[in-house]
Amino acid sequence: MYGKAIVSLAFIILLLISFSLFIGTVDIRSYFFASPDGAHNLPCTPTHTQSSPSVPLKVYMYDLPRRFNIGMMQWKKGGGDDTPVRTAEELPRWPVNVGVRKQHSVEYWLMASLLGSGGEGEEREAVRVLDPEIAEAYFVPFFSSLSFNTHGRNMTDPETEKDRQLQVDLIDFLQNSKYWQRSGGRDHVIPMTHPNAFRFLRQLVNASILIVADFGRYPKSLSTLSKDVVSPYVHNVDSFKDDDLLDPFESRKTLLFFRGNTVRKDKGKVRAKLEKILAGYDDVRYERSSPTAEAIQAETLLPLAGFSMLLLATVFRSL
Repeated sequence: MYGKAIVSLAFIILLLISFSLFIGTVDIRSYFFASPDGAHNLPCTPTHTQSSPSVPLKVYMYDLPRRFNIGMMQWKKGGGDDTPVRTAEELPRWPVNVGVRKQHSVEYWLMASLLGSGGEGEEREAVRVLDPEIAEAYFVPFFSSLSFNTHGRNMTDPETEKDRQLQVDLIDFLQNSKYWQRSGGRDHVIPMTHPNAFRFLRQLVNASILIVADFGRYPKSLSTLSKDVVSPYVHNVDSFKDDDLLDPFESRKTLLFFRGNTVRKDKGKVRAKLEKILAGYDDVRYERSSPTAEAIQAETLLPLAGFSMLLLATVFRSL
């Protein structure tokens, strides 16, 4: 009897630890002192003692010309202002009707969050600092996913050269930065959520902290859980907002909802196994679909209860 109780307790503890790893707060500081296979073995030497967990991480954001980020959001051809974006007021709103591109808009929201940080009385896990000498991390605001979608989506047309040239120019910029040289890029954060983003010169940033959606097309020498952050895709459907405000948990009758492509990387082994495990439960909706514009437009997000949508997105997108 006691043996069964001990086994059950151990299983529950293991389950809680697993959930914490998926939905817990990511401490970027822990990535500064571990280099991935094939990465630079240069030591990272912060300019001062690391902050305690209660103090926000100090992040310096490079002043990159607009062609590296929001310039790609202006669909009209031609030149224009290429000065860096330095305030939240200068940042345009993310377009409403951009289709699947919204999945890879994490790079935009990270930049927006840093530009809007620093308000009095506002608790944040990371704040932007204007002095790079006191920074603990360095954010590179290159919209690499939007660059692929805008310039090189077909991967063979002449527009692809623009995507490649941006990567060449960015690498040249970083390698001339003393802060990049000081750590070999290990304390630099680079968004790369599209699987084809930064595809020409990825190997030159293999030491940096990459913001990825999954590891499907990255070798271990480039991207690994030992240093990188897995960010779920931004949803293409509206969130459910019709809860009973008096008791929002009980008003939701669906425990888990998934609708997407079950056959993905590595023949979708993880998703197929989850489909079998979850089959037959009345409060679980697991449906097959395809990532077409019509499917996204027809999608209905059912009310959920008792399960984190963030965890769902992480599990299904990264495995």
